[in-house]
Amino acid sequence: MMMDSQLKNKIRNYCSVVNNEEGFITYEIQTEDIEKDEDKKIQVVAIGPDNNGPTKSVLLLGETGVGKTCVINTMINHLFGVSFEDNFRLQLKDQVLNNSLQVESQTEYITAYIVYHQPGMPYYCNYILIDTPGFGDTREDHERVTIDRLTAFLTTNYGIDDLNCVALVAKANQNRISKYQIQMLKEFKSVLGNDIGDITQLLATFASDEATAVIDVVKCAEVQFVSVYQLDNWPLYVSNNGNPESDTHIALRYRWRRMEEEYTKFFEDLQNSTPVSLIRTRDLLQERQYLEETKVTIINLMKEIDILKGAIHAHNAEISNIENQAERLKEMEKVQCLISSGHHVHNCDVCKQTCIKDCIDPSNLTAALAGTGTGVGTAAVTGIGTSVSAGAILGAEVGIFGGPIGAAIGLGIGTLIGLTAGLTTGLLMRRGKESCSDAVSSQNCTSPPCTHKMKEHKADTHYIWERRVPRQSEDTYNNLMNKLVQIKTEVKKKQDNLHDLHRGMSEPAKLLVKHTKKINELSLGHQSIHSIIDELITDERENFWHVELLQSFRSKVNKILSMEEPGDISNAHE
Repeated sequence: MMMDSQLKNKIRNYCSVVNNEEGFITYEIQTEDIEKDEDKKIQVVAIGPDNNGPTKSVLLLGETGVGKTCVINTMINHLFGVSFEDNFRLQLKDQVLNNSLQVESQTEYITAYIVYHQPGMPYYCNYILIDTPGFGDTREDHERVTIDRLTAFLTTNYGIDDLNCVALVAKANQNRISKYQIQMLKEFKSVLGNDIGDITQLLATFASDEATAVIDVVKCAEVQFVSVYQLDNWPLYVSNNGNPESDTHIALRYRWRRMEEEYTKFFEDLQNSTPVSLIRTRDLLQERQYLEETKVTIINLMKEIDILKGAIHAHNAEISNIENQAERLKEMEKVQCLISSGHHVHNCDVCKQTCIKDCIDPSNLTAALAGTGTGVGTAAVTGIGTSVSAGAILGAEVGIFGGPIGAAIGLGIGTLIGLTAGLTTGLLMRRGKESCSDAVSSQNCTSPPCTHKMKEHKADTHYIWERRVPRQSEDTYNNLMNKLVQIKTEVKKKQDNLHDLHRGMSEPAKLLVKHTKKINELSLGHQSIHSIIDELITDERENFWHVELLQSFRSKVNKILSMEEPGDISNAHE
């Protein structure tokens, strides 16, 4: 493949010489910044003038040291038609200058090189070559940083809406792949979406021979790919100024031709590739971000509930303390009290307490007829004594039964009235303190802490023992009562808030189900909703209350899942 002479002259307009060894020149291509984010370490640069031609995008992934940068440089030379016979080679800048005027390695950045088509180039197409930081770096958190940068790149619209190829770059002689590498590849694929297997290509570098080792390793790792390209990039920057007839020169030419054939095959296959939309990938990553935000919301909710519970517990302890303080201010006093007629109390003046507060004895109907000292009989006689006058009045009222007849009738009626009144009065008096069985009992009192005999108590119908606040302590007591009201009001408010927070668990539970299901639709694997909750529980295992709350949250999720379609439930519970 020969480079077009006009293109050769044009490219020198935006190149600078970085090396010249006996006429064999290396040019560094000057690029134009399109986008640059120094915080996220992402940049998009252009090579050549802009045009609206068709575009093919290639994302290169691989460990540090497998030669991704060299692959991209070889691709650039191939796209510009640099041939073995040309006395120059092209290379991209390997450093970047930030706003602080500090030089950083280009390999720290995710860099998208937009190579615009120019007349004389072998393919009528624009190319976007996306270089990523190598994974497998031993620096702490580097792998997470790489994933985060790729995620940020893919979720930001830089005008790259499709991917035609995910190029997995690996050394041809690699005979093993670590669990870490497999995990990183899975993470990359998970970030990119569930349908990139059809556009994944294996680029075997340092392939001076057939790259069978790495092919077997990648297959054993169950990493899906379509084709393998044996890339031997060594001849790119080796001078061709030697004797054309020498064995070294012939060997160099042969390796260059093999290199060129593989890149030709790669780009021809790329021309016929079916792109995968990054819009789907952005949707996936957006859902992942929503899921992470939901997880943060859940944990923050648990923390709020925990804080409220702790505050309520502290308030209740304070309430108990204030009530104890207030109770200690009180002293036992014997105070006058209105006691119901026919009832009495039993006071222990030694213990200074009212042991029985509402004492009543059963009535004795025989007493009314026997005329005992309870007053029942007396009341009956009194009733009979008034019968004559009552009968006279009654006789006068009925008219025809005057005189003796009326008196006789009145006597009968009066006797009945008197007996009834006597019984009523006697029953009330029979319940009085003098005849109470407790008043003469030798049994010990059963009202703690009193243990005195009941007959040693005083039956009283007017006074009881009661704890009361002395006058000199009234202000202190009232202040405590006011503070008690305030704290109880605050507890009620916090309990209401706690109730609202518990009810509020339903919303993040719904979001957790929603985003997890959406991720499962868009991504390669399947993520269990309950595995997410288990991860949260594991992270919070040191806090018993958080774990308990997360188990309660799980029941909310289960309730939501029970309302889903059967197929969805099985997926969600898997």
